Amino acid sequence: MNEKPRVLMKVIPFLLIGILAFILYLYLFVDIPQMIQVIQNTNLLIYSVATLMLFVEAFLFTLSWRYLLLPLSVKVPLRRLLAYMWIGVFADLLIPAESISGEIAKVYLVSQEPDASPGKVLASLVGQRMLGTIATMVTLLIAFTALVMLNYPLTTLVLHVLLIIAFASVIALVFLIVVCIQEDWTKRLINKILRFFELISRGRFKAIEFRSRIVETLKAFYNSLRTFASEPSKLLAPSFFFALTWLASIMVVFLVFAAIGYLQPSIPILFLEVAVVSTLLVGIRSIPLGIPAEVGLPDIAMAGLFTLFGIPLDISAAATILTRILTVWIRFLIGFIAIQWLGFKRLAESGVFGKT
Repeated sequence: MNEKPRVLMKVIPFLLIGILAFILYLYLFVDIPQMIQVIQNTNLLIYSVATLMLFVEAFLFTLSWRYLLLPLSVKVPLRRLLAYMWIGVFADLLIPAESISGEIAKVYLVSQEPDASPGKVLASLVGQRMLGTIATMVTLLIAFTALVMLNYPLTTLVLHVLLIIAFASVIALVFLIVVCIQEDWTKRLINKILRFFELISRGRFKAIEFRSRIVETLKAFYNSLRTFASEPSKLLAPSFFFALTWLASIMVVFLVFAAIGYLQPSIPILFLEVAVVSTLLVGIRSIPLGIPAEVGLPDIAMAGLFTLFGIPLDISAAATILTRILTVWIRFLIGFIAIQWLGFKRLAESGVFGKT
């Protein structure tokens, strides 16, 4: 059986389950005719700006990644690195292991470049993951402080959700720091993971075949981290572009609300609400839930979180649908196009077409 149909046959049932779960949520809790009317009245010009902002976000994210690779002597043309980024997004959306599959795809693709290695690429991605975790904590802290200063009525449930995500972010950051500074501990942890896979595979998985490769990757990984530690100034450019990336991602959602004509109770407060909800969703999406295309739970969570901030259900649902069209389906399409472009380019460069 062809591999592509086999993958699709595994993905489609999960995809349908997620879509049906969101439809059920809309049917039970949302005034659907009112929601449809809100969507029909969308300002297409502002929605187009939100779409453009999606591509700005992707470009800034790629720039941040590139400036993490350059100090490691990994020089990838920006256009190709942008394609790798979109392929990573595609993998995250398609394969039910959000936050893992995309990183694996990017490590594989970039490690094929000259002077690149899996260890170097992994170090750059861990650096971006740390920047994301820090951005989560800083955003929640600033937004919470600003809302309190504006006398915003925060409910107990909202406070609990904020504290849970903030605590989870701290734990994630501490774990990443430990991995980065405790080389021996990391090696022991990987050995235990390998032994675990050997045990559950009943001998079919041979860890010895991977150990030498893993040791080589870890060596390059920790050498790369030492490069950043010896010259912290090299982290300024990637941090700057990542901060702009984070702001652009919030602006995508904010512009969706502007497109449907909802800017209540005021523009600053709505922006803070969007910032908090967007940040909380990053935490939810980072959990490997086994649902491709992030469909279902993230949609319900997004609509539900907006209602917790007092936004009407029909507005929340409409904004969620319009946002997810951009952040899931448009990104999925661009990722698919990037895969086709990269495959064609590599075939052309190999001379296959000329020989044929």
